[in-house]
Parts: sequence; structure tokens; C-alpha cells
Amino acid sequence: MKIDSLLWGSESGWEFKSRNIDQPEDSDIVFVFGSAKEMVDNLYFADLRKIYPNAIFVGGSSAGTIYHTDLIDMGVVASAISLEKSRVQLAVEPLHNIEESFQIGQKLFDTLYSDELKHIVVLSDTININGSRFVEGLNSGSKGKIPISGGILAEETMTFDHAYVIADAPAEKLLAIGIGFYGDIESFYGSDSGWDEFGAERVITKSTGNRVYEIDGEPALDLYKKYLGDLADGLPASGLRFPLNIWEDENSPPVIRTLAVIDEDDRSLTFVGDVPEGSKAKLMKTNIDGLIDGSESAIEMSGFSPAQKSGYCLAVSCIGRRLVLDQLTEEELYVIDEHVGDDIEITGFYSYGEIAPFSKELKSCRFHNQTMTLTVLQER
Repeated sequence: MKIDSLLWGSESGWEFKSRNIDQPEDSDIVFVFGSAKEMVDNLYFADLRKIYPNAIFVGGSSAGTIYHTDLIDMGVVASAISLEKSRVQLAVEPLHNIEESFQIGQKLFDTLYSDELKHIVVLSDTININGSRFVEGLNSGSKGKIPISGGILAEETMTFDHAYVIADAPAEKLLAIGIGFYGDIESFYGSDSGWDEFGAERVITKSTGNRVYEIDGEPALDLYKKYLGDLADGLPASGLRFPLNIWEDENSPPVIRTLAVIDEDDRSLTFVGDVPEGSKAKLMKTNIDGLIDGSESAIEMSGFSPAQKSGYCLAVSCIGRRLVLDQLTEEELYVIDEHVGDDIEITGFYSYGEIAPFSKELKSCRFHNQTMTLTVLQER
């Protein structure tokens, strides 16, 4: 595996940050991330395609683009990969209706599956996708045999509007993609949050999908406002600082859900991901040290250790983490960069939802919020 890294600016155009591929026309895949504005303006694409004419282009928009230890709000980052012992394949599905989220995940997996399949990376627009059902569809095909990771793309306004997806063409809305990696390739993956529970254990007494109407028999919005105090005036954005930890029973691992929308009329809360009726729940909070510890734990959970050979790391972190870290956001990136070593190219994005298995042993993927999720790919 050989990797080039490039940065694009509206005035500078594409500039190489590192150049290791001898024959660019033989490159297999290019991961591209940038702001939604850059994706829509589409001034970066044609020149990059000229450099890597035969590669598959994938990626999309971000609420902050990750390049090693840098957080980039304007501009575009690209990582071109030339594979020597493995291959890639792209699957694309349009997002017509949120009710089809399960089927979308199922179709992506079925398109990519073969006996040589080792890992799938998935990326999606925010609109017309239910992350929980999407992941269930992916798992229905995988049955815990193939690790799947990635996330829901975002945009810099953080309003849960459309994100933009690159599917071997200039970025578009309303797409979900899967990238299959085949052959002599190994993947390492980990996901952790660094958030802590607080307050009493609650029960979701009325919900439909990702919309919660009552918690402990009370209007869900009223409960949130009581806990947030003065911060309630900033809802729903301030709710990103207080996600919900939910679990269905003592045998199911808990998952974190991020607040996206409030409804003052029916006093409901809409989360990024399903919150099943009858689930147990606790509010969560954190601090800077907690989030940085979560990032360190994510790379440790992956089982990856530097081996003096090149590889690619896709880093997906939640926008809620960025809001808490604020000017110290790059601190969690320094932790990752230090742990993976100098031979690993790191790019990624701040997301509206992360997708990854809980561990190397539990390969079925889950839909997470408020985590740092890492995928490292290396040829054997």
C-alpha cells in the first residue's frame, strides 16, 4: 500500500503534502473530505481526477475535516491509495425514503459481498436515512462475519441539513455508499466515547423510532429542560452536550444517542438513531479530559500497533465532541496521531453518527453517537 496526501484551497489548488505513489494512474481509491460549501462548488474535483484518472473517488462533506493533527474548516483533503495485494469495490444506493433505511444497508452489503471481502466502509447523507435501521440492514447480510465501519456525513452549519456524498463523481445529496476491501488486507477498528452518566435511571415510556415523546411518563422535552437549566434556551444545539445513554436490557450493550430536533408543540425529542420504547436511559455529560481519554481508548480497542508499514486511518468523530472540546478539538487528534505512528495516513470528518463494531470480537456493527471511531487499513 502506497499513499499520497493532498490539500486543496480555493486559491492554491491541489498541493501534495506527501507523495509516495510512483504511478498515479494505477491508484485504486481516493478518500476526499471537505466542507459542504466546497463540495457544492465542486472546484476541486476535475483537477484531482486528472491526477488519479483510474481511481474510485469516495468521501463527502464534514462538520470539520480531519488531517492528522489538523482540523480544517475550509478546503478539501484527499488521500490517494495504491494497493499492491488487495482491491476495492464501490456500491451506491439512492436515499428516496427514510423507511427504506434497512433495505439500503442490506443492498449495499449484498452488492459488495464475496468470499474475499475483508472490510466495508460506509458513508451516507444525513437526510432520508435512519442510522439504526441502516446498520440493522448491513448486519442482516454480514451476520457478524464482516466488520463494517464509517459514519453519517455532516456539514459545517451543524443544522442536520443535507450532507454531500462523493460516489466516484462530484458530490451529491441523498446517497449512501459502501466501499468493500478484498484480498490480502487487514482492518483494525475501535470506538469509544469518554462520556459519563449522571442523574437517575429513566425509562423511555413512549417513543416511535428515533422520536421520544415521554420519559418516565413525563414529556421528554420537559425533562431535558429541567436538567439543562439555563442551557435549555440553546436547545437543540445545547443538547449535543448532554446525550442520552440507552440500553434495552442488561444483556445489550448501551449506545449513545444525540439530540437533533425538539418539538415545542408535542414536547418531543428527536434523536440521531432509534430510541426504542421501554429502553432504560440516563443522561450523560463529559469534560475535555474525558473525551481525550475516549479517543485514546478507541485506538487501544482496535488492537492496532505501529509496524513500520504504511496504512490508512479513517477517523470519524461526532460534532457533539467538537462542541465540548471547542478550541481544544485538535487535542483528540494529537492522541490518535501519536498512537498510530508516522507510517499511517489519517483523514476523516466530524459526523452526525458513527458506525463500528463494539470490538474485534463483536464484528456486528452498531450505530453510535458522540464517539471517536477509528478504522485502520493495512495490507498484510
